[in-house]
Amino acid sequence: MSNDKLYKIIGLIALFCVLMGTCFFYYRYLHPKYITPPPRPEITLTIIPGWNLRQIAEYLVSKGFATSTKNVYELTGEPVTFYYIDCSKDLRTSPLAKPCPSDFYSMYESHSGFAGKNAGISLEGFLAPETYRVFADAKLSDVINKFLDQGYKDYWVGTSTILSTGIPLGDFLTMASIIEKETKFDEDRPIVSDILWRRVKKGWALQVDSSVHYAIDKTGNVFTTNKERQFDSLWNTYKYPGLPPGPICSPSVESMQASINPKENDYWYFLSGKDGHMHYAKTLEEHNKNKKYLY
Repeated sequence: MSNDKLYKIIGLIALFCVLMGTCFFYYRYLHPKYITPPPRPEITLTIIPGWNLRQIAEYLVSKGFATSTKNVYELTGEPVTFYYIDCSKDLRTSPLAKPCPSDFYSMYESHSGFAGKNAGISLEGFLAPETYRVFADAKLSDVINKFLDQGYKDYWVGTSTILSTGIPLGDFLTMASIIEKETKFDEDRPIVSDILWRRVKKGWALQVDSSVHYAIDKTGNVFTTNKERQFDSLWNTYKYPGLPPGPICSPSVESMQASINPKENDYWYFLSGKDGHMHYAKTLEEHNKNKKYLY
C-alpha cells in the first residue's frame, strides 16, 4: 500500500473520530445525564381521635408548620366562633359574628368535603384523625387540605343512604363528635347515639359535659360545675336544647358509624363510671342511683 493511500485512510479515520466525538459531545450537551434528586424529607403527623381544633392547631405549631395557632385559625376558622360569609347571610346582622378570614373563606369555597357543613363556623370536626406522611417543608394549607381530604373519605363517602333521613350530614358529624367525647368503648357508641338522637327529636337539652368543656376550653377534669353549665354559648347543651351549631372535636370513624347507625334501646340516661364503662337508666331516679359509679 502506498504512503498516500495510508495517509488518506488515517485521515478518514481521524475525521470519523472527530465527527463521532463532536456528535457525542452535542448529544451529552443536549441530553445531560439525569441525576436523581435527593429525596424530599417527610415526617409523620398523627391526629388523635377526640382532639379538637385547638389541640390540632397547637400540634401543628409544635411541628413547625405554623408559628402560632392564629396562623392555623386563618385557614380553619376559630373554635366557638361565628363568621358572616356569603353562605351564611343570616349571620350578618348577628352581634356574635366576625368577619371571615379570606384564607378560610377560600378554603371553605373550594373544598368538596363541606357539603354537609353548617355555615358560618370553623372547620372543627372535619380534620380527620389519622396518621399522615407529609413533606417536612409542606405549606400549612397543604397539610390542612390533606386532613380535610381524609375527612371527606372517612365521613362522607358511602353515606348516601342517610340522605333519606332528612337530617343534614353536618348534624351526623356533630353527633359523632359528642359520642366520641362521651364514650370510651365501641360497644357503647351506638347505644349512646340512640339516646341522644331521641333527645334531639324530643327537643330536650342533651346535657353533655363535653360540650361545656369545648365551649369554655376546659381540659382535664371530666366534670362541670353549675357555674360552667350556665356559660352562655350555643355549644352549651345544658343551656340550649338540641345539637350545638357544629362538632366539638374530630371523631373517629367508629363514632361516625354509631351516629349514622344508632342501636335502638329503651334508655334515656347514661353516665360513664370512673373505669370508663357506661351505666344506663330508663328513669331519672335510676340515673341518680348510678351516680355512685362516678366515684
